[in-house]
Formats: sequence, C-alpha cells, structure tokens
Amino acid sequence: MKVIKNEEIKPRFHPAPTSEAGRSRDGNDVFLLTLEDQHIAKTAKPGQFVSIRVTNSYEPLLRRPFSIHGVDKNKFKIIYKVVGLGTKILSHYKQGEELDVIGPLGNGFETKNYKNLTLLAGGIGIAPLYFLATQEKEKNLTILIGAKSKSQLLCKTEFSKLGKLLIATEDGSSGKKGLVTDLLTSHFSLPTSHFSVIFACGPFPMLKFVRDYAIKHKIPCQLSLEGHMACGIGVCLGCAVSSKNGYKYVCKDGPVFWANEIEI
Repeated sequence: MKVIKNEEIKPRFHPAPTSEAGRSRDGNDVFLLTLEDQHIAKTAKPGQFVSIRVTNSYEPLLRRPFSIHGVDKNKFKIIYKVVGLGTKILSHYKQGEELDVIGPLGNGFETKNYKNLTLLAGGIGIAPLYFLATQEKEKNLTILIGAKSKSQLLCKTEFSKLGKLLIATEDGSSGKKGLVTDLLTSHFSLPTSHFSVIFACGPFPMLKFVRDYAIKHKIPCQLSLEGHMACGIGVCLGCAVSSKNGYKYVCKDGPVFWANEIEI
C-alpha cells in the first residue's frame, strides 16, 4: 500500500535533541499518515482500525494496530504518536514507499438510532472520534477533548467546525482546568436531552470513569478500547476483555463495545 504523506502535525511537547532528519528523539512526535487504498477508503466505518507491518525484518515482529482517523476518496488516514520502536520506524516512511496494511478490521460505532451525540476524547483518542464526527456532522454533536496542556491538544480547529467543542487541559492552558471527564459532570445537568448517546476513546482510567458515569445515569454509551493485539483478527486471544457473556476480544468483537456489556 502506497504512502501518500507522512507528516508531523504537532511540534515536540518539550525541547529535545533531534536527529539528522530533524525529528525529535523524545518519543513525543505526533504524525498524520495518509495511505492510498480504495477498498479501505470506501468500506471503513468510524471506530474500525487497520493493522500495519512497519518493517520486513523480524524486529519488531508484530503488526501495529491504528484507528482509522478519516477517509478521502481513495485515501485513508491514521494519526499516531511515536512511543516505541514500531512507531519510530513508521515515522520515517516517505511518500511513494510501500506499507503492508490489513483492514478495515473490527466493529465500529453504532449511530443510526441517535440524533444527539456526545463525543469524548482524551489525548490520541481523538483519532476514531474525528472520523465519527465527519460522518455524523449533520447531527447535533457535542465534542469534549482533553490533554495535559494546550500544546498537546489535537484537531482542535477541525473539531470546532463539526460541532460544539468543549476543552479541558490539566494545567489550565486551554479551556477548563482539569480532566476531560470533568466536562461530563460540570457542563451537563441530568436529566438532559444532550445525552442521546456517548462515544468515548482515550486512556483506560478515562474510559472506566465514562463507563461508570454512563451506567449510573442510564445513558447509552459506546467505548473504543485499546488492547495488546498480536494478530488483529481474533486468533491469538491476546486482547481479551471481560464481558457479561464471558471474554470478548478487542480486535474481533470490538474495538467498540457498549459500556454496559463489558467490565473494565
């Protein structure tokens, strides 16, 4: 699969030494990768993911899963943060080079029965929710995004064009000071028509809070989970999550689950 563009979309969060290529070595780079594939671009649904083999060698051996961030004609995009060897290798791919990609994989968000959508994203969790927002922009969208600081907020401008945007940063440099989950409790009074359904993606503690909050207040809620996926197709059983009906697997049964069906 051909790389169309692989560009850094955020500056380094903190000063750090750079390589000869001009990229930081602190593991904090965020990149937007655009790939050309008509099948994935035409069939992908918000919440689904792709699995990428970043090298032809045995190091690293396993593929890496990435949420689909958006589609455009015969192209699709992923957004990723350099956190280890696999994503570091991926960040050095250039236009015209080929990548081995499988997808679209997993099950996405269910939206057809809802008119009011609340999207809640923490950090890099914005990836599948931005795709969802672009596909559901005709509905009433309330978008809550959070990060540690203003410099780490992703897609702020893009989200603001798609719905009502509320922001939280831990240091108070943008929006409300605190966690993105604080926006759930401080900006909405219950009962409220704003909560037709909640869609959330982000760090595990955030998802657990959202799950418990939604169940307590009887709000339909779908969570996009992350898991340690070796295969991405439900064979290795490495991404198990406990549910009401035994174990489910993030790659095959998810990554999107109804909050009241799983135990996290």
